[in-house]
Formats: sequence, structure tokens, C-alpha cells
Amino acid sequence: MAPPIPFCDTPGQSAIVGVLAGLVGGLGGLALGLQTAGVVAVAAALAFAGNVGAHLLRGDDQFRAAVRQVTRGG
Repeated sequence: MAPPIPFCDTPGQSAIVGVLAGLVGGLGGLALGLQTAGVVAVAAALAFAGNVGAHLLRGDDQFRAAVRQVTRGG
């Protein structure tokens, strides 16, 4: 049996942040008169920042382990 692939242990958090980032980024980008690519870029940046921020606030084990792995170089 193959080892499980480690996915995010907080899919609900990711979904909520993604939806909120899409709404805020979409409305903000449209209000600023951005084209489609600009709106997508704003929403993606908000989703990334929101997910990282939520993980930092929660301090969950999977995120801390990932940070340790990256900062130690593997």
C-alpha cells in the first residue's frame, strides 16, 4: 500500500479563505478597473496571504512542520 499523500489538514479553512478572497479580490479589482488577469492576481494574492495568516494564527501542527522543513532545507 502506498503511503498517503499529505494534504492540508484544514480544507474548510482553505475553502472559506478562498471564497472570501475571491469575493473581496473580485469586487476590489473590478472597482479599480482591473482586467480579468488583474482581478485573478489580486484574489490569488489575498487567498495566499489569508491562508498563511490563518495558519499562523491557529498555529496548527502541519503548518509548523512544513515551516520547519523549509527553513532547515529539507
